[in-house]
Amino acid sequence: MNNTRKTAWQGLHAVINEGQYASLWLRQHGLALSEEEKRWVTAVLYGVLRHREPLRWQWRDLVKRIPEAKVAVLLDMSVYQLFYLDKGTDYAVVNEAVKMCPQPMKGLVNAVLRQVLRRGQRPLPQPDSIANLALVTSHPQWLLNLWKAHYGEDKMRSIALADLEEAAVSVRINPLKLKAEELILRPNWTLQSNGWTISTTGNPVADPWLGEGKIVIQDRSSQQVALWLDPQPGESVFDACSAPGTKTTQLAAMMDNQGSILACDLHPHRLKLVEEAAQRVGASIIETRMLDAACADQQLAGRQFDKVLLDVPCSGLGVLRHKPEILLRLTPEALDEIANLQAEILNHCAPLCRVGGTLVYSTCTLNRKENDKQTSAFLAQHPDFELQDEKTFFPDEGDQDGFYIAKMIRRR
Repeated sequence: MNNTRKTAWQGLHAVINEGQYASLWLRQHGLALSEEEKRWVTAVLYGVLRHREPLRWQWRDLVKRIPEAKVAVLLDMSVYQLFYLDKGTDYAVVNEAVKMCPQPMKGLVNAVLRQVLRRGQRPLPQPDSIANLALVTSHPQWLLNLWKAHYGEDKMRSIALADLEEAAVSVRINPLKLKAEELILRPNWTLQSNGWTISTTGNPVADPWLGEGKIVIQDRSSQQVALWLDPQPGESVFDACSAPGTKTTQLAAMMDNQGSILACDLHPHRLKLVEEAAQRVGASIIETRMLDAACADQQLAGRQFDKVLLDVPCSGLGVLRHKPEILLRLTPEALDEIANLQAEILNHCAPLCRVGGTLVYSTCTLNRKENDKQTSAFLAQHPDFELQDEKTFFPDEGDQDGFYIAKMIRRR
């Protein structure tokens, strides 16, 4: 039996049927794999997650009822290999799937996959309706309708189709350990005009500079958050929801490691990620503290900061290329709960921004109720703050995640 295929099947079962997160599962179970095996398992894991509905479309009409969840995922994975990944290895794919599945289901799996092969790839319907687009892109209809209402039908379609693309890996420089001039050592690495984003034809995930803290993996849109806050050397910064610390360490680098950053999170194990990130990049001005951002003004009574960053918990609808499993669990009701939490964080962190200071509110989602409508509601209740700028970054506009950023100044 091919253990690599079995590992991929176990990962898909854990994510789809047991509610685990793909990236976390890979970190925990990928240590025993070679680099080549890990790349293959990653490709299968994310490929099946992105194309869940089209894959099931290929075989669900061939069975009277959907088999048990783990076997259904095995069929999905096998179809993905046959039509998307391992073309030309039909026998091996079917044979391994039959070997792996429980004894009572071997006959069903064998029969279904051989019928799929005989028929060939079943054409998908044209995405000319919400229902068909939902099938083609594996997005729930309620989400497509929400995007249509918020951004228009053309943008809705463009976002959904962009989510099917493989996520780009973006990196930024860490000037605390690597000066821009040193990039001359890498002819295929260039620094873009923003002074942070590195363009490269290499593989940054396997690059030794990553482990040394000289570069940091961070999406292009995510890099913009710190740039909008624009902290200066010697200033004080409050980062309310800092884990895992990627933006926090960028703030420290922008401050040339001078001043102070209070990096907070609700969970101690997530604060440990911030501390590890700070140590890796050589940022010594970051102090971590366990704190509930929804009552930060009570826990930090009397303190104020020059800059306040609220990169709040959100529905994550802008990062579906990186985390397609979000669509397995998200509901319309959950969006309202998240929006309520965001409002609490805004209201209870705003007093920590000094007069004349800057507050940046950001999310990695595409939902106006969490984004510009949230900002508008906050400003209506807090006339002492003034909106300086806001922007929505869309995943169909280049190699970037969907993000929203609002920059506000406290005037009195």
